[in-house]
Amino acid sequence: MSKHNGVPEEAVKIRGFSFFSQVKFHTKEFLGEKRSLQLWDEILRLRKQEECQSGVLLPMSKSSSPELRDRKVSSFSQKNSESNGTAEMDDQEKTMSTVAKLIEQLHANKSSPHEKELTTARLLGIAKARKEARGLICSHGQAMPLFIFILRNGTPMAKVNVASTLSILCKDEDLRLKVLLGGCIPPLLSVLKSDSAEARKAAAEAIFQVSSCGISDDPIGTKIFVTEGVVPTLWEQLNPKQKQDKTVEGFVTGALRNLCGDKDGYWRETLEGGGVDIIVGLLSSDNAAAQSNAASLLARIMLAFSDSIPKIIDSGAIRALLGLLHQKNDVCVRASAAEALEVLSLKSTKAKKAVVDSQGVPILIGAVVAPSKEC
Repeated sequence: MSKHNGVPEEAVKIRGFSFFSQVKFHTKEFLGEKRSLQLWDEILRLRKQEECQSGVLLPMSKSSSPELRDRKVSSFSQKNSESNGTAEMDDQEKTMSTVAKLIEQLHANKSSPHEKELTTARLLGIAKARKEARGLICSHGQAMPLFIFILRNGTPMAKVNVASTLSILCKDEDLRLKVLLGGCIPPLLSVLKSDSAEARKAAAEAIFQVSSCGISDDPIGTKIFVTEGVVPTLWEQLNPKQKQDKTVEGFVTGALRNLCGDKDGYWRETLEGGGVDIIVGLLSSDNAAAQSNAASLLARIMLAFSDSIPKIIDSGAIRALLGLLHQKNDVCVRASAAEALEVLSLKSTKAKKAVVDSQGVPILIGAVVAPSKEC
């Protein structure tokens, strides 16, 4: 047994026995060293026996043994874990109940337009805050039919809430497919053409999100997008005569980038009918999202329709793309511009010469050197 100034260490650690070390010489003087140690051993034995019989640990000093501290921490951690698990189950049950209640409120015929606005706002809030709520919303049999009804017949604010909720759901790939198959595309396209600016923004974002996985490996999605005439409707929104909101412009361009491919015959017709000039015009937009998406869209067009490259070169796209490499521009804009220039150079000898003639080589070198200086 280890000793502290001749006194058993355990005895020194017990609260109330801290004075033992101070009276050690007195006990030694009266009882002798050997008898003194035997006395402390007996006291500790009785102390432990009392603990076992009472089931209560006797109080310890701040310098209690590591073993006991570990035992207390382990016990606390276990209880805390059990408490968190119970709370998590309670939260999940509460979320499930809340989602079901809100959807039931939307389904109620007596619900007023204003009440539907409040209910859809609450659904939007819970979808933003809790990931598990998104799956619950999508798996509810009445959710998508109700959302479609509101997109067609609801107030502008209710439409904004529903479209925004769909955007959040579509960030999960499994849920995105459910939203797409649920029939949301036609009403979202209708909202995109509505008079409400906020509703158009929400619808544009939802269409952008639901198309985010593109069409190359999604035959079901491709058929839906083509059948519903999504691409023609999106191109209409980019018509310069529309004077479109910049936010809508950015999302629409992004959705077109997602859907670009030779599986929809409308693309070639549009590109030949002035579509290239519209995209190149967007490179000069004061909206970074529109610029980035336009540059990325040009790259995809050249990959899908290589015969469109001469028209792209003649439209002044190279000079516009080189201008986007400037350090003042957002990094996503610069990256998309570089991607488009790379595709141009790889696909066309004429494009390489056009880059050189536009003093593009120093600009490209500067675009590489400048970021390294920033670091």
